[in-house]
Amino acid sequence: MNRIELAKQAFEECSSQETTVRYGVKRGAPFWNVESLQFMYVPAFHFTAIRGFYRYRYEATDETGKVHTFESGDCCSLLTPIWADLPEGVVRLRVAALNPDGSEYATVGARTFFRLAPFPADTPPAARPYRESAVMAYRYAMSQSFVKHWLKYGEPDPTYDLNSYPSKMIGALVEAMLSYARICPEDSADAMKVAVSAADYLIRITPRGDVPLADLPPTYYLDFCPDPEKYGVISPNWHAAQAHNGTMMMIYPSRAARMYLQLEQATGDKKYLDEALRIGRYYVDTIEPNGSWYLVRSCKTGERLTDNFISPMDDLVPFMMALYERTGDPVFRETGERAVAYVMKTQLPTYNWEGQFEDTPPSANYINLTHYAPTALSSYLAKYHADDPASLELAKELMRFVEDQFVVWHRPNPWRHPAPDNLPSYDTSLWHTPAALEQYGWHVPIDASTACVAMGFLELYKAGCGELYLAKARALTDQLTVVQHEDGKIPTHWMNTEDAEKNFWFNCMFASCRALEIMSEYEK
Repeated sequence: MNRIELAKQAFEECSSQETTVRYGVKRGAPFWNVESLQFMYVPAFHFTAIRGFYRYRYEATDETGKVHTFESGDCCSLLTPIWADLPEGVVRLRVAALNPDGSEYATVGARTFFRLAPFPADTPPAARPYRESAVMAYRYAMSQSFVKHWLKYGEPDPTYDLNSYPSKMIGALVEAMLSYARICPEDSADAMKVAVSAADYLIRITPRGDVPLADLPPTYYLDFCPDPEKYGVISPNWHAAQAHNGTMMMIYPSRAARMYLQLEQATGDKKYLDEALRIGRYYVDTIEPNGSWYLVRSCKTGERLTDNFISPMDDLVPFMMALYERTGDPVFRETGERAVAYVMKTQLPTYNWEGQFEDTPPSANYINLTHYAPTALSSYLAKYHADDPASLELAKELMRFVEDQFVVWHRPNPWRHPAPDNLPSYDTSLWHTPAALEQYGWHVPIDASTACVAMGFLELYKAGCGELYLAKARALTDQLTVVQHEDGKIPTHWMNTEDAEKNFWFNCMFASCRALEIMSEYEK
């Protein structure tokens, strides 16, 4: 199929009731989109019916002032009759209960949202080959002082504030260096030295002995910089780590443990396998009856500090499966399968795909949805259950949700993002698109999110779901190369402002590098 045919298919899927995202049912499944600001696929909203009234008029006013109407016997109907005719832009919807003669009795609900354009026939082409782009980014990282510090001293740079998130940042750095060593053998010696030094440091700062969270690497750690004012590391990231210091977000030990497994495979050193096994056994021993784990615990007492449970598909399940494949011990596979069952029984029916990040507090239902968990579940189903038509349909539905809520192919929502006080509000007209947005709490285009969603589309293509998914994966991956700077840097935030450019996370760029490397096998 050519791009025009693919765009036509995408438009039809976005306009059809058969290929929409699951929505709630009155007195049944909850409506997950109470906090949603944008829609690409046909939406439905939860409005309260008026007893004794059985006809409702829907009026949607688009940006041009044109009014689109239809009637339904349900005040929570999908907007299918008018969706294909609504142009890209802000839509103001009102639903009214009707008297038997067709006159309005009362308004039962209203909603303002942005109607996103579906996948287009034309997106920016890649600026350079994918693998070349990844190598440029890795070499940019190697030129930076915080990486050179690992190479020279084997310790974290005290001036790099993101070292205050050791499990996340060190885990990402080691995995990146292993990939870099693999694709650039001429630079492998330095890359492996950085990887080993960083991993060994994380092992050194991991608590041991008779403490509640022994053998779990810390989520937050400030001792790498004894005098933060002297070294100038005081920043929002430092303050966030300081505020949460003494606690552990329980997704991050598994992320570090996956890194240990990769490092053991690359070096043959069994001490890294031992670290992964210690972490794996902790999760096996502490899994809750529902199949998950509490999200935040106190390092001092081990007590849980929130009622929120881990969303395990993105980190815990892949780690357990990798540990099972490495050791053959069925307890790890069984633990992973219990975690998958938790997702299928709780998160999937509710669609409460909570964003869980070390610098973001746990949230109430639907307040801070993200694409990471549904993308991971979709990829899991596409990879392990591609021979089951029902599982594959579910995988596609999950990616429709991700695209619906977190992908912008063309013009983004024009409303300004309410950024924190220390940063200006971001004018969405300055955004680079196509792109994927990270989470409701930070609803902005991020390179790692773009890479993650591209990988989700790729898994569906690999499972035989059609060329449209490969086209979407390529379009997002192409954009990684388009926004890349000439020095190799792939910026984290694609908002084209000075403040956004400074807000740079290397772990996000490393995720982009990994996607570029994988997608190089599917390059045009």
